[in-house]
Amino acid sequence: MKTKKVTVLTAVLSFLLMIFAAGSVCAETSTTMDLIKMLTSQLGVTKTQASGGAGALFDMAKGALSETDYSQVVNAIPGIGDLIKSAPAVSESTTGTSDTMAGLTKGLGAVTEAVDSANTFAAVTDQFEQLGLDAGMVSQFIPVLLSFAESAGGESVVNILKSVWQ
Repeated sequence: MKTKKVTVLTAVLSFLLMIFAAGSVCAETSTTMDLIKMLTSQLGVTKTQASGGAGALFDMAKGALSETDYSQVVNAIPGIGDLIKSAPAVSESTTGTSDTMAGLTKGLGAVTEAVDSANTFAAVTDQFEQLGLDAGMVSQFIPVLLSFAESAGGESVVNILKSVWQ
């Protein structure tokens, strides 16, 4: 008799965990779909361009932010990981040039920071170009992403992202 109760209890708990996990996935999908719709309608880009461009910019933020700040952004905008996965990989030519410049300026303080920033922007621009978007689209994506971030996470999330993108 005890075995049946344990089996039933285990099955019920497993079922509840599956429902909870499905709810989290649906929330992430819904949030990212809302963002994709916002980008496509406001900027006239395709869904692939919207998700890849947003992913490139969020990946840039991920690399620049502290773990605490990035966690705050992810909590406000579930599904960022999926957007990052949808961004094209940075081309080898861009990566090679960035590595060379980083090596040349190593240990030069402010110059190193400026080169790092330029390299990061070059990577995002490269990703946008692979999506069929010109470099000018980066500056058009940012205000839309910030507006979405404000509605999803408030001013603190916007300020975290502004520290990277502006």
